[in-house]
Amino acid sequence: MQVQTESAVATRRRPRIFYGWYIVAAGTISAFLHLGIFTEGISIFIKDVRNELGWSLTAISVGFSLKSLESGALSPLSGYLIDRIGPRTMAVVSTLVMGVGLLIFSQMHTLWHFYLAGAVIALGQGMGGSAAFMTATMHWFYRKRGMASAVIAMGRGWGYVGVLPLSLLLVVLGWRGAVAAAAIAFMAMSLPLALTLRHRPEPYGYFPDGASEPPQIVRNEARADGSQPRDSFTVAEALKSWPFWMIAISNLVYSFTTQIQHVHMIPHLRNEGFSIPAAATVVAVYGGTQVVVRLIAGWVGDRIGRHRLFMFSFLLLAMGWVALAYVSPSALWVVGLFYLTFGAGQAAHTVTAQTIVADYFGTRRYATIRGFMNPISVLGGVMGPIFAGVLFDVFGNYRLALTLLGPISLLGFLVLIMAGKPTLSGEGEQPGTSPH
Repeated sequence: MQVQTESAVATRRRPRIFYGWYIVAAGTISAFLHLGIFTEGISIFIKDVRNELGWSLTAISVGFSLKSLESGALSPLSGYLIDRIGPRTMAVVSTLVMGVGLLIFSQMHTLWHFYLAGAVIALGQGMGGSAAFMTATMHWFYRKRGMASAVIAMGRGWGYVGVLPLSLLLVVLGWRGAVAAAAIAFMAMSLPLALTLRHRPEPYGYFPDGASEPPQIVRNEARADGSQPRDSFTVAEALKSWPFWMIAISNLVYSFTTQIQHVHMIPHLRNEGFSIPAAATVVAVYGGTQVVVRLIAGWVGDRIGRHRLFMFSFLLLAMGWVALAYVSPSALWVVGLFYLTFGAGQAAHTVTAQTIVADYFGTRRYATIRGFMNPISVLGGVMGPIFAGVLFDVFGNYRLALTLLGPISLLGFLVLIMAGKPTLSGEGEQPGTSPH
């Protein structure tokens, strides 16, 4: 009887498809919806909202920044709840709240309605959103963390392509009808995806990566109190560590710059002379390239070191911002240069940024530690769109703002050098061995 029981457990550990990949597949589709609708897609409505309601770009940018501020402020609480309650419950609640926020956005007529819609969407994002899927993924994978993260990042890459159907809905239904349709589609698709989530593999008879035995994750150095090394930092240990603050500063730099891309890239393209379909096509093609490059970045990161790839992503981003500043319909080769530099940098960053916290601090309190980092990075997300909006209102274009993002991005590279190398990454480790 004992032999049969052990055999049954072994069968569960070696299914035809490891269940962790189902979580990754659901996370990929969820990432597509989140970026395609809430991050990148919603900015396509900015010009139409301005034309109908007469708001300044600065006022609209403040709304996006307040959304980022609220979402970031809720991150420590949501990270704690994901670790304690589980990602599935948080993902379901997050989906419903975000859908309601989008419906409010479709019916707004005053500026305070706009800010209310942003607050409700931010509440939903702050309650879990994509963080729930990534938290589960970090538990279900160890050595293959980079590739698993890359597959989910492909979903965010496809999210840029999601701008195309939104632009078609905008033309056919107007901006209000398009937003309402997007809200209904988001909830209908996201709820079943949330139900696939499982927090950790061990209660279901699995080990990370589908391995037949647990990975030997150990600290490279003994603990100060002489006790045995452990596989994860506590929250207090992480907050007291130097790498935590260096990573947080790099996240602040990235958030400052990337929020400008999400909010102002399509308005920048339209301001430089691109039509609505042309601007949407530029973004969609960018997303298509991201799908491929992010998968490659996951493979590369697992082999050369995710920390190293994370660092060099900032160098590529710095060059890409300068290219984006000078795109125009008459200089399409600059668009190609933007894809080559910024696209590669963002792909590398997106894939490794999700794994780097687990590589430094382990997975036991992954969501909570990330949650404490987020308010710091959100400061950048709050300031970035306002920074670009103010410079646009003063100069009538985005060129100065985007050019300045080049040297700003280099700060991220410098602080990551100062962070040192992670000790819990498992890079170069073989199954069942210690990562020394």
